[in-house]
Amino acid sequence: MEVSNRGGSQSTLPAVNIEPVTPPKEPDSVSTISGLSEVPSDIIIKSRIKYGTRWSACKGLIMEYSKNTTIHGIRYLVELHRPFYEKLYWFIVLVLSVYLAISLIWATYLKWQDTPVILGFDETLVPVHNIPFPTITICPEIKMERNVFDFPNMSSNIWEEIQNFGKFENYKNFSDIDMERFMATLHICEFDVVRRFAKFLPKDIRPDITQTLVDISISKNVTGPFCKWNGRFYFCHKIFAFVPTDEGICYQFNGLQAKDMYRNVSDLNYYDAEVVDFNNFFDPDLPRYNNITGNWSLDNGYVKQGYNSYPQRTVFSSARNGFFAYLQGLEHNFEYACRTFKQGYKVFLTSPESVPVTTGNYILVPHGDEVMVSVLPHYVISTENLHDFSPEKRQCYFNDERYLRYFRFYSQSNCQVECLTNFTISKCGCAKFWMPKPNEVPVCNVEDIDCYVSAESELSILIQNQTVQALMDPSMKIICDCMPACTSLDYNVEISSARYDFAKTIQAFRERYEYTDSLGSRLSVYFKEHQFTAIKRTVLFSVATLIANWGGILGLFMGISSLSLIELVYFFSVRLFDNLRKRRQTKKRLMKLEAGHES
Repeated sequence: MEVSNRGGSQSTLPAVNIEPVTPPKEPDSVSTISGLSEVPSDIIIKSRIKYGTRWSACKGLIMEYSKNTTIHGIRYLVELHRPFYEKLYWFIVLVLSVYLAISLIWATYLKWQDTPVILGFDETLVPVHNIPFPTITICPEIKMERNVFDFPNMSSNIWEEIQNFGKFENYKNFSDIDMERFMATLHICEFDVVRRFAKFLPKDIRPDITQTLVDISISKNVTGPFCKWNGRFYFCHKIFAFVPTDEGICYQFNGLQAKDMYRNVSDLNYYDAEVVDFNNFFDPDLPRYNNITGNWSLDNGYVKQGYNSYPQRTVFSSARNGFFAYLQGLEHNFEYACRTFKQGYKVFLTSPESVPVTTGNYILVPHGDEVMVSVLPHYVISTENLHDFSPEKRQCYFNDERYLRYFRFYSQSNCQVECLTNFTISKCGCAKFWMPKPNEVPVCNVEDIDCYVSAESELSILIQNQTVQALMDPSMKIICDCMPACTSLDYNVEISSARYDFAKTIQAFRERYEYTDSLGSRLSVYFKEHQFTAIKRTVLFSVATLIANWGGILGLFMGISSLSLIELVYFFSVRLFDNLRKRRQTKKRLMKLEAGHES
């Protein structure tokens, strides 16, 4: 460009070319630019993001994130002016921190998966009046009144005929009632006795087994002349109810009525319709109890019930305020043709909502003994937040989680009885006389005894095998799957006994007794303490606890918080979108400048 001088002289200036402004080219390496360490890293990062290639822009975004993130250590890996050996040092430190953090997080996750629930002691003591007194089921080994039905004599005559003729044609002309009683009694005899007679007996006689066993059993007031409960005397037959079990007909104290235990009483082959009335007591000088109101359930406890409650409870732990029964066996009723040589009573203590499983533990009360049973409740409660976990994780069922067809309440024993019932029905096409069943299912007859005995053994073996297999294969499903109830009540016992000579006791009191062959026994059941410690099933690792543990681990090893994760999402979503928008605007502006220069 030349500039003229109006004064006549002319000077020449160097030519200057005006070019459009272009962004500085990104250096390939720091060493290619002199004094790059003096250039602020923010300018280099922004230059890469705005003007660099796509790969360079990605690196710029990562550098921008690492420069601003709150996660410790990352910024040292990608800083432009950081020496290589420092980056290597921080890389090793970060890898080690990440490894330790992941290892601990995985360990806490496994613990949350495997053991999210813990059993511990409740913070406060539970008074015994908060729970019902145990349901006491007394099963005498004497199953029949010999004056009503003489099983030993009849079985001896039938067996003699079978041995002489190889079959049974009823040459003694036993009545149909006697035959029904004999065939009904076989259901509670030893299996060897059943196997001896079953194949020879007529198939067309189908007795009402439970009712027949009730008819030939010894009456309540003979087995239990008098009882005592909560300091009051009762005639035992006033507070006992007949209940059919696998042991035959037993006497039960403080059990729920059939309508309160079963969903439909028509599912039962027999139930004692006589309602126990605790206002009928022996001592007329004692004031009457208040009427029973309200209700009770294992989950909710007693609701609006006073001192006289259903089921019964007691306030004190002394033997005076427990249950006492004088039990007697008459020697003329002893027999050894049906049952074993063991004589006395089997006593089962259960929670009122559960049926007694006679294959479980029992207390043996021999004739001529006094047995004192001190009870310590085993009460397990569960917190409501356990619903967040599956039953397999917490190893229990809430009452609203496991539906039972026959029972209103879920308990482990009720589940086992229902499972055995269903298995017996599917295998034999009938149910045992004491089992709940649908109306269309018949009661097993004598010829079916071998089948239902085999079914019970087969079910037991099947559950054992599946339980062992489940230890190796967690996906293995166990038949029935009768886990404990999340709220359960059992009774641990301590037993002491001594000899009791009823005849000498009567002699000492200078009295006479109506039975000359009576062998007396005394049974006392009472709570050991006024209060007891309940077991509480609580959450060891909830989701909140798991997240808190993870946060603590990540904060300890990497300084990560919830905001760090939000920051990560922000940089690679909102910030990335904003950078892409600015790159497009810059590209358009440069394209306009280049177009104007060419024109």
